[in-house]
Amino acid sequence: MDSSIPSHLEEAYAACQKQAFGHYENFPVASLLLPKASRPHVAALYAFARTADDFADEDRYEGKRLTLLSRWGKDLKAALENKKAPPIHQAFAHTLKVIHISPTLPFQLLRAFRMDVVRHRYSTWNALLYYCRHSANPVGRMVLLISGIRDEKLHRYSDYICSGLQLINFWQDTAMDLKRGRIYYPLAELKKAGVKEKDLLSLKDSPAVRALVKSAVDTTESYFKKGYPLLEATSGRLRLELKATYLGGQGILNKIRDLDYNVLQNRPLWNPLDKILLGLKVLFGSIDP
Repeated sequence: MDSSIPSHLEEAYAACQKQAFGHYENFPVASLLLPKASRPHVAALYAFARTADDFADEDRYEGKRLTLLSRWGKDLKAALENKKAPPIHQAFAHTLKVIHISPTLPFQLLRAFRMDVVRHRYSTWNALLYYCRHSANPVGRMVLLISGIRDEKLHRYSDYICSGLQLINFWQDTAMDLKRGRIYYPLAELKKAGVKEKDLLSLKDSPAVRALVKSAVDTTESYFKKGYPLLEATSGRLRLELKATYLGGQGILNKIRDLDYNVLQNRPLWNPLDKILLGLKVLFGSIDP
């Protein structure tokens, strides 16, 4: 364990790192691309957010989601006040303190997870991006702070990338979300495309649905690319991590296009060869803004 971690928190941080490396994600988490000193703190952030996200999404928590999310927030407050709390909260509270991260950011995350439980429709792009500002942007800002980047301009570029990644995840998981009764495509866009909610919820593919998905992918790509200057403003291992994240998001958009926008019956995924090629491009390739 890194020497900056107090001995009494080593087990807590080790539990966070085990969770970070053990959970499948499309995008790198606490990866070996990051500086060694940053990894425990990113892992603590990941473990805190991943568990709360599971409370909002996983079937086994049905009927007790809001109670668990409330408890999760109270445990973080307790840890920040040096009171008894679960190991993940102890590690994450230490990260927030030593990195000088405002607790406002993780509590914004918890607000987004509560929104997931009670809100399953968004009327416009602006409404959906409001959700992203709580669910995704705080994570990017915290990762930058852990990496020593406090420039607000760079944080705004991060917001574009993180909101873009959240939107990409929605389109990738379209069928899974619809099975949970969640529609993340803005209702105004459904109306424009001539798509009815009942057709989406029944996973009924059609040219109109594919046109809806195409419009969402194109809008998301334009938004996502606004964050590209962040890559040019960073260097070293952090830049590699950001590059991998950026390419991962762009790659899923490309896979949706390869599927001819049929995300109701197919979930775009990285295969082993894709991952190898992604790694090579991260290390040796260039990225078009």
